[in-house]
Amino acid sequence: MAKEKTTLPPTGAGLMRFFDEDTKAIKVSPKGVIAMTLILVAIEFLLHAFGSSIFG
Repeated sequence: MAKEKTTLPPTGAGLMRFFDEDTKAIKVSPKGVIAMTLILVAIEFLLHAFGSSIFG
């Protein structure tokens, strides 16, 4: 009796996964994004508090 060979369907179904694409963009870590956001918020706060006295 011959064994029947069954194949499973491909997991990606031909679609590109997120990590398969490699671009030449700047890569920033999540901690870096949070740090830049906090710095931007601090600058906004300082400009709101002292901007009228500095810039007239």
